Amino acid sequence: MSRLILTAVGGDLTDTVSLTETPDLDLDPHDVLVDVDAAPINNADLLFTMGWFSAQPRLPQPLGAEGVGRVLRVGADVDEGLVGRRVLILPTFVHGTWTEQVVVPVSHVVPLSVGDAADTLQLAMLPVNPATAYALLHDYATLRPGDWIGLNLANSAVGHHVIALAKQAGIRTLAVVRREAAADQVRALGADAVIVDGADLGERIAAALGGERLRLALDGTTDPAQTAALVQSLEDGGTVVTFAAATGQAPSVPLGDLIYRGIVLRAFFILNWLRDTPREEIERVYGELAGLVEKGVLRAPVEATYPLKDYRAALEHASRAERSGKVLFVPRDQG
Repeated sequence: MSRLILTAVGGDLTDTVSLTETPDLDLDPHDVLVDVDAAPINNADLLFTMGWFSAQPRLPQPLGAEGVGRVLRVGADVDEGLVGRRVLILPTFVHGTWTEQVVVPVSHVVPLSVGDAADTLQLAMLPVNPATAYALLHDYATLRPGDWIGLNLANSAVGHHVIALAKQAGIRTLAVVRREAAADQVRALGADAVIVDGADLGERIAAALGGERLRLALDGTTDPAQTAALVQSLEDGGTVVTFAAATGQAPSVPLGDLIYRGIVLRAFFILNWLRDTPREEIERVYGELAGLVEKGVLRAPVEATYPLKDYRAALEHASRAERSGKVLFVPRDQG
């Protein structure tokens, strides 16, 4: 059984990541053995290998946070009915999904009820980015059809899913991007207003809203100028939620808006959401998201897939600054 492991923290991934063979895997009573069909390479995975993430590697560390597969065997205390079921593998940064097979506690998988025709690659990407988008739209403001939300980093994977889920709910999106090429991509996704960063950003956002106000602002860049421009059109008492930090800067809200207008700054982290959300709700959310994948409503662009044996090329590809979509491992080169 082949899997990718991290042998050292930091440095060149061609030196610190290795493809290894592991003997038959033993199951504890509450474990399941999952045959992995697909597993994405996320930015968080790359940060993890460098020691720049909330979770820290324990060497030798199996790699890969999320994925999808089918249950092959179950532990003594697990329902035998799970054998053969397709399941999502939730992110823990402990077990590793860049592998042919993985043993995980049954509490770290979610059984799916979608048909076999549901896109495997799209399902594999559900645990992190679509769930993040779902929580951003549901956990920080009561949004109704016709409401406006604003987001930057709108051409990111999270941005794609925010726009799709908002459109499904009748919520209007104002999207800020850094390049015209990205603007074209986000318009094609169905964003209601798309603004390219630059001079007079706040004024252009306000003009696009036509006198209406944003109910919620989602910040993925932590660029102070972009955040301030969104806040300028955010309703008094509204919330800014940071979901990423593309610039590496600390998120901030202009002092006057924070004090005089009661703007609230919050942050989202998927591992905290998984830790704090009741299991029944986790299963409901992922079931809903999987259903939207099956219907073709949720679909993130995929740029390439690689078998495990081509991991060096896959990691180099996933590390490129300019990509049009996700890179995933398909452990047995299933396409």
